[in-house]
Amino acid sequence: MITLNRDVRLVLLQFNFSNSDAVPATVKRLNPETKKESTERKSRSSGVMVIEPTLKCSIVAFLDELEEAGYEMVDAFYNERVDAKDTRGRRTYHMVRFTFARHEFVDLSDEFRGMRSAIRAELRDLCGNAMWRVRAFSNPFYIDGMESPDQRTLCINLEVRQPLFRPDGRPIMVWQKDESGNRVGDAPLPLKADYYLWLVDNVVSLMGT
Repeated sequence: MITLNRDVRLVLLQFNFSNSDAVPATVKRLNPETKKESTERKSRSSGVMVIEPTLKCSIVAFLDELEEAGYEMVDAFYNERVDAKDTRGRRTYHMVRFTFARHEFVDLSDEFRGMRSAIRAELRDLCGNAMWRVRAFSNPFYIDGMESPDQRTLCINLEVRQPLFRPDGRPIMVWQKDESGNRVGDAPLPLKADYYLWLVDNVVSLMGT
């Protein structure tokens, strides 16, 4: 858990997945990450983990709650990255990051302001069309390369994408099973999350369904 207050200047929603078709069309494209850049990124401190890795999470309501708490989207970009599990450095994955700033620190470019509604709609699709493994870190916040002692960045990582719908829009159906792995019920049911990412009283946490 972590409380969103003035100390948390930025909130990052970072999606990692393997399916290139899930990359939003409107976010800016950065050059693919090199092996050197990957090594440098992994050498940086990742801060303090505040939400342990948890599978089958829905974040469908979190975007609205984050904006109601006074955070605005100020940036979004896509980057193809090197998969650290591939020792040869040939396998990659897709990373899309959306940056939200606390309202008193918002500074938007005219270009991003004009595209923000379209980007937000695609972010809503990412949030609503799949379940994710969620983990979150409270990271240092830097100004001109120097760590700010009284401000933090909350980074919410969303990985292990599990779609809720087929390409034709139909929901993915699964059989319910008992503790022995036997099917129960008369028919399969739509895939359902086990946890939800919520923001209640400015506290970010996961709650079971």
